[in-house]
Amino acid sequence: MRKIILDTETTGLSPSSDRIIEIACVELVNEIPTGKVFHKYYNPGDIVISEQAENIHGLSNVFLKDFELFDNSIEEVLDFIDGCQLIIHNASFDLSMINSALERMNLKKIEESSATCTVQMARKIFPGRKVNLNALCRRFDISLVNREKHDAVTDCFLLSQVYIELIGGKQHKFSFDEKNIKPLEEKSNANHCVKQTPIISLDENEIKNHEKIKKQIKNSIWEKINI
Repeated sequence: MRKIILDTETTGLSPSSDRIIEIACVELVNEIPTGKVFHKYYNPGDIVISEQAENIHGLSNVFLKDFELFDNSIEEVLDFIDGCQLIIHNASFDLSMINSALERMNLKKIEESSATCTVQMARKIFPGRKVNLNALCRRFDISLVNREKHDAVTDCFLLSQVYIELIGGKQHKFSFDEKNIKPLEEKSNANHCVKQTPIISLDENEIKNHEKIKKQIKNSIWEKINI
């Protein structure tokens, strides 16, 4: 099954007055990344990126000034995610930003039911614990070495690893049936066995003869180790 890990960066938190300035989509097929990635930056137009948002993702109006507007190129995003289940961290926010753009362009909105929210998944598994992306990566021992700022591509790849862990880990498709495990002696095709070595006892005459023979041998190993 084809799934898309999706993440956005925005000018702020308001779907009506803020804009998407970066989007990334990473394709999974049967929970395995295929290497197919969609990634673009966008000019926010007249919207000024808030200082708080810029501190989070590091994107500025100056950097984005030569890119196209998200609203004008949203259809290529729709083409990439068409027919897929979306996997999004805090899906309600990202979808609200995308749907706001779709509404401005008189296009059909994306149903929230088409997306799986990894925040909600994590809250069910870890009630009362932090479920932001950094916290989940640390919990699952996923390296954060490349995450200095929030950027959509890095966050998608991190989220893809978190998602796999949330659904049971990399080994979730493999089963282990204890009924197939039998002790060695129960296996009909066992090709080896262990024999008990018999213990041989010497009588008194045999011991005396053995000692005589030992004395006749010069520079023996048993003389050196005092046997």
